[in-house]
Amino acid sequence: MQNRIMAINSSGKNVPFGKELGRGGEGSVFEISSASKIVAKVYHQALQPKKQEKILTMVRLHKDRLLKFSTWPLDVLKNPNNEIIGFIMPKLTGKEIHKLYGPKTRLIEFPYSTYPFLVHTAANLARAFAAVHESGHVIGDVNHGNFYVSDQGTVMLVDCDSFQIKTTQDIFRCEVGIPMYQPPELQNVSSYRDVERNSNHDNFGLAVFIFMLLFMGRHPFAGVYSGPEDMPIEKAIGQFRFAYGSHAAAKQMKPPPGAPSLTSAPPAVVQLFERAFAPEGVKGNRPSAEEWIKVLGEFSGNLQKCRMKEQHHYSKHLSSCPWCDIENKIGIVLFLSQVRSCTSGSVGQQNTFEIKMIWARIAAVSSPPSAFTLPDFSSAVVAPSQTALKAAKKRKRMKGFTLLSIIAVDGTLLTLIPQASVWIIIVSIVIAVVVFQSKKPVSAFKESYEKVKKERDSLISRWAMETGAEAFYKMYHSLENIKSEYQNLDSYRNSLLKELQSKQRDIQLQRYLQSIRIANARIDGIGSSRTATLQSFGIETAGDISKAAIRQVPGFGPSFTKRLLDWRDTVARQFVFNPKQAVSTADIATIDRDISIKKQKFEQQLLVGASQLQQLSDQINSKRTRMLQEANLVAKNFAQAEADYKSQ
Repeated sequence: MQNRIMAINSSGKNVPFGKELGRGGEGSVFEISSASKIVAKVYHQALQPKKQEKILTMVRLHKDRLLKFSTWPLDVLKNPNNEIIGFIMPKLTGKEIHKLYGPKTRLIEFPYSTYPFLVHTAANLARAFAAVHESGHVIGDVNHGNFYVSDQGTVMLVDCDSFQIKTTQDIFRCEVGIPMYQPPELQNVSSYRDVERNSNHDNFGLAVFIFMLLFMGRHPFAGVYSGPEDMPIEKAIGQFRFAYGSHAAAKQMKPPPGAPSLTSAPPAVVQLFERAFAPEGVKGNRPSAEEWIKVLGEFSGNLQKCRMKEQHHYSKHLSSCPWCDIENKIGIVLFLSQVRSCTSGSVGQQNTFEIKMIWARIAAVSSPPSAFTLPDFSSAVVAPSQTALKAAKKRKRMKGFTLLSIIAVDGTLLTLIPQASVWIIIVSIVIAVVVFQSKKPVSAFKESYEKVKKERDSLISRWAMETGAEAFYKMYHSLENIKSEYQNLDSYRNSLLKELQSKQRDIQLQRYLQSIRIANARIDGIGSSRTATLQSFGIETAGDISKAAIRQVPGFGPSFTKRLLDWRDTVARQFVFNPKQAVSTADIATIDRDISIKKQKFEQQLLVGASQLQQLSDQINSKRTRMLQEANLVAKNFAQAEADYKSQ
């Protein structure tokens, strides 16, 4: 095909084309034989005069700042009739941005990228927008196919000929746009041909892509809607239904299951997202690219490494790692570990940890001696107290006096008034009252005795529970188990590798399915908006599709579910198992990562084992001493209370 294309540059020199590098709906890109850093874009159809003028204007406006972040036209390409048929531009490197922000494809395309890399890329995306805006232009058609990311996190803008270009004399509008990245005020536009874009429109799309980079590919307006009707992304944008924002509940929205919380980003970043997606943003209040550069730069400098997984990084304002929480909840890997594979037998030999020496320290800790014997609470012989003796003596005198009074009064009454039975009753009541009064001291000594008896019983119970050596031996046996597991890590690793080998067909199939993106497929009724919704609910590839998963996605009923399942089955039938294919290094690295985490945990537990065991032994002995002192006091009090009570 290149042999039939005759092209010259603005100087009239022939431009020799090499092989075709890519083909799109609008044109094709070719190598230029005489240069390795530039390429040629040639349109399929003849260009209208206005489009030719736009390209010529862009060539005149090119500058280093724009070339740093975009494939800006460097020179025109003309046919023999002097008509512009394309242009020369910088050669593109990198991968489409969705391959980075999508968790599944990121593990394949950017396998060892970390969260700091995502923040860094987001800041560079903002720098690219800033370069366009400060030149007086507008990107307009903000979409996932127009941003390419390198392995260093640099960002290049492509399809620059669709940008809105403005000069002092003229304006060349951007005539296209994908609604799911356009702001609310442009959602009901039937055609962009007559719409003059501005940087505030771009700032909405910029915020959307920064959000997707920082929040694992989730679109900010793809959420769970509690209203009765369907809520596609475009409609949610038009109604300001930011699914993660502070007003989400009022808008009947909430994030999809397993999505990161908005507060996983620092407050300054959260504030910019709230501004970008709020109704006030329509008036020009959306954060500019320069604001994002500043805030993301600060965010980048305030990230901390997770203590459990070294590949996890998160904001310093958080007390725990949000990525660990998400991975544990939904069972996916967000960031790959860079732990190198170990050879068999090396797990326990990668550092200076000496298991024999560490265990010798643990074994040297003395166990608590046999529990002390509590004092015999019934053996002490104590004389009643003076108070008890006086009370008993007084009570005996009262009883004697009462008895003599009864005899005297009753005898007198019966002698003087033989029929005085009523008086006898009255006298009996008086006697009862006197006797009751005489029992009060007895009740007081009984209460004292019962109180001390309860203290004694409680102490005996606590002694049995708190001063035994069971806790010590439980900890010791736990450390023994840890030591055993630590020493068997090599065997454990080998068993995992054997299990991995036995599941190779399923693993190869799943990896194949995960390599096929829904976004690249042609599934009836499922366009870019529905694809973004699926991705926001964790369904990015053929390997993510299942009835249960699709059931969680709003707006996907039986019809769409069947189409997705049928497509997945079609993809699966194209899979060919390779029995000779070795276990992937990525799977081995995952096993080694998990074993490394176990190993570090075991070593830490064993390193502090001796001190913790000694501390527990000391605590048991100390508690025994304190309780023995308490028991002696209780025994003394019990003996006294018992003697006082029995003396009455």
